[in-house]
Amino acid sequence: MARRDDVLGVTGADTVIGAGVLVEGTLRSEGDVSIDGTLTGDVTATGDVTIGVNGHIKGGIYGLNVTIAGELDGNIHAQGETTIRETGRVNGDITAAGLAIVSGGQFTGRSLMSRQSELDLAPAADQEP
Repeated sequence: MARRDDVLGVTGADTVIGAGVLVEGTLRSEGDVSIDGTLTGDVTATGDVTIGVNGHIKGGIYGLNVTIAGELDGNIHAQGETTIRETGRVNGDITAAGLAIVSGGQFTGRSLMSRQSELDLAPAADQEP
């Protein structure tokens, strides 16, 4: 796939995985995370998680607010809002306080809306990543 310019400005995040980078394993961050490369594993962040137009994640995402402009094969647990941009594709379930899907965005799965205070940011201890 040809690289597309990042329209979300992922370089402003605390942790950035750029286009063309492949990461396998669990990623944990005490801030914002932006991924424009490929990650196989879960992402847990205390801040916002952004998947850029070139990004592809195979795993779960746990974060404050989640924005998907690339591809996600896994579940999302957001304490705040989840946004699927016009280039975004999500195959998995979404649990969030709010959900927005921009025209052209694709979502296959179930959604559960909960108050922000009711959502747990981290995966359960007995849950496999």
